[in-house]
Amino acid sequence: MRRLTKLTSVLAASALMFGLTTTSALANTEIKGSGASFAKGFMDECISQYNATSPAIKVAAYGSIGSGSGRSQLIGKTVNFAMSDGYWSSSDLAKINVADYVFAPFAGAPLTIPFNVAGVTSLNLTAKNVTDIFSGRVTKWNDPTIKANNKNAKLPDASIVVVYRSDSSGTTQIFTQYLRDHDPLAREVGVFNTLFQPAGSIGSPQNQGVMTSVKNTPNAIGYVDFADASTSGKPMAKLQNGAKQFIAPSLQAASRFLSAQPVPGSKGYVYPRYKTSNVKGAYQLSGYTYYIMPKAPVAGVIEFANYVLNTCGPTRAAAVKYTALDGKMKKFALEQVAKAKRP
Repeated sequence: MRRLTKLTSVLAASALMFGLTTTSALANTEIKGSGASFAKGFMDECISQYNATSPAIKVAAYGSIGSGSGRSQLIGKTVNFAMSDGYWSSSDLAKINVADYVFAPFAGAPLTIPFNVAGVTSLNLTAKNVTDIFSGRVTKWNDPTIKANNKNAKLPDASIVVVYRSDSSGTTQIFTQYLRDHDPLAREVGVFNTLFQPAGSIGSPQNQGVMTSVKNTPNAIGYVDFADASTSGKPMAKLQNGAKQFIAPSLQAASRFLSAQPVPGSKGYVYPRYKTSNVKGAYQLSGYTYYIMPKAPVAGVIEFANYVLNTCGPTRAAAVKYTALDGKMKKFALEQVAKAKRP
């Protein structure tokens, strides 16, 4: 009887251990990521392509919640990776050791300035025009400083309605970097700061929300990723670059600007030279979106990153309105990913 009892106990313990082992093995059959809405189109495409290869560990649908929220979820360990268009915020840095994370560029794209002005399909803006409009110093569409570079446009005597991101946003960080380089009052932040919220302006969450508000609001103007702006049916402003050319947003023009930027330092983040770059044909309001993962990630996170950089980016980025990394930037990104330790 004692032998039977002992045998039963051993079998029960073995079953429990097998159950725990099985549960552990199955626990990481899917990884999750969230963050930048700027990256949504690219991530949706790459996740779909990656999962179609039948990997051992699949990637869940991407959570487009904004760069700041994505970084917060990564810090809180509710996702396995995050996408961000901006670097860690000061509040992020207070909670983490940067050395515990890998920060790598993933893809590039133009940041557009769509507008909704009846009868106006083409708009040339200088950097000063942009900072004046988004600071509220210029409030009318027919202001002489706007008309100076748009002599053939019928600009109305109507108030400009600025639409900005209301959430913590890497898109805003790119935009405010551009503003800061041309205006001392602008600050590089992940939220649209109060110095740059003109009277009557509208705050909307995520790039998709900003684009919807611009479409639905007469005389509105905003800042939106290229993928969402391209499908909106609304025109996008041409921006004057350092070579004094007015250039429309395009993948080719963005690539010309981004390829002239320096490779990141140890942080993994590029600080574009929005004011000093003078590359002909370049669209200067362009930036990168970044992949952030723990230096000791769960299984699947490194594999997915390498797939995006080596396969999805080169073959699918352009189709969904992004520029793939190549040359020195791709080499740098792969080196960043290689810093992570496989589980």
